[in-house]
Amino acid sequence: MYQVPAGALGLLTLIAISSGCDGDSGEPRSTTVLPGARNKTSSAASPGSETPGATPARPVPQPAHRDFPLSGLVTGTRLRVRALPRPEAPVWGWLRRGAAVRLKPDRRRSATCSSGWHELDPRGWVCLGEGIALRSESEPQLESEPQLESGLRSPIEPAYDYYFVKEQAVPEYHRLPSRSEQRAALRFSDRYLQLQRDDTHAAARLLAGELEQEPERPAVVHGLLQRGFFVAAVGVEAREARHFVRTVRGHYVKRASLLPRKGSTFKGMVLDKGNTLPIAWAVRGARPLSLRDSDAGAPELVTDPQARPIARQTRVPWLGRRRIGGQVFHELEGGRYLRFWFVAVAEEVTPPRGVGPGEPWLHVDLSRQTLVLYQGAAPVFATLISSGLAGHETPQGLFTIRAKHVTATMSDLGPDLGDDRYRIEDVPFAQYFQGSIAVHGAFWHGGFGLPRSHGCINLSPADARYVFERTWPQVPRGWHGVASAGAPSRASKVLISR
Repeated sequence: MYQVPAGALGLLTLIAISSGCDGDSGEPRSTTVLPGARNKTSSAASPGSETPGATPARPVPQPAHRDFPLSGLVTGTRLRVRALPRPEAPVWGWLRRGAAVRLKPDRRRSATCSSGWHELDPRGWVCLGEGIALRSESEPQLESEPQLESGLRSPIEPAYDYYFVKEQAVPEYHRLPSRSEQRAALRFSDRYLQLQRDDTHAAARLLAGELEQEPERPAVVHGLLQRGFFVAAVGVEAREARHFVRTVRGHYVKRASLLPRKGSTFKGMVLDKGNTLPIAWAVRGARPLSLRDSDAGAPELVTDPQARPIARQTRVPWLGRRRIGGQVFHELEGGRYLRFWFVAVAEEVTPPRGVGPGEPWLHVDLSRQTLVLYQGAAPVFATLISSGLAGHETPQGLFTIRAKHVTATMSDLGPDLGDDRYRIEDVPFAQYFQGSIAVHGAFWHGGFGLPRSHGCINLSPADARYVFERTWPQVPRGWHGVASAGAPSRASKVLISR
């Protein structure tokens, strides 16, 4: 049966990737749980399935089970995969609770890991004491054997529902509360809001349990969520005719305090012989223009009443750019035009130096708000992005993907989320290339094709997954994230230009 290391299921801190498009470092760290978790991720089906011909991502080679005969269930919140069986060794990746992994049987104990280090498939070392339950292939499977907790799905296939917190100081519970526990939680929340209006420092001390003559935070309360936070949920459960959303962290929030939020369904284009660059999309809804002679005999463009309006994020039959009356317009098939700022065009560029044949890399064009995935010199996928707003500009240059995370915690993501006080967990398919700046999925807005972020490169959830699965380094099966610095795997380049 599984051997659960002592204390592995009782972690009191939340280990997460704390990042932001303009703030934190993007490296793992521990954060206290008193304020409550802010959760988020996206379900993402591979885009472009209607357009065959794309080369699928090459799977990470998996050694035979005889080399890794132990199976393990990750029970710790977040585990680091080290290059060597030492706590100071470089981090090669991360595991998350609920993942199934395979390990070699040889165990190496150390002063900092008395439970022992095991070598992990396909590479790296993990300390069992950080939270891995083991079972040998020769042992029988028992009905009483610990299983993945209900609702904690594998992070490799994010399938969450998203909710916007619509009220202030919403209690987040460790478990489904009774009616009396819920009433006590609401009294605590009301008192917090009273203090918050008069003295924010006192309100923070109330949360920390440092104020005498004040109600204590009920034991069932994990924290208080503020308006503007998001939670990612794996289901809804009921107790005494009250419905609660269960978050990806296993906490509960009253559903009546939340608003469902769906991610954009926009998808880019898989490129093949039938779909080649350049590809253009309308980024603002508009009715096309037609060319006519003015009374003075000079050509001018006027709205064409016979033309159907073009919806935003719709692919348009683009022919090129044409200067008319001192301005540049986009020329479409059928003798129609759109203003220059109404269209985003993805066009082919030369691979940067050092990119080998067939090697995946990304080109982001900030002026056109497009991203193209290449394999060597061949473009294979194109889509719209949202980059940084003025004052939060996305950096330009040639970068290397330094870490990839199936989901990551982020903050300060842009004006779509109200203000910069929150953090959102489980932002989907994050690929960091400079500090806290990443290419990642964004479910909280659908404005792709226009700047929208605080420095990161936003993709629709489906596009983010498609790109994530095809860049290097690839995330080994069962892992939640992988690093490229110091690891034996090559990383993709990201060229950002204007």
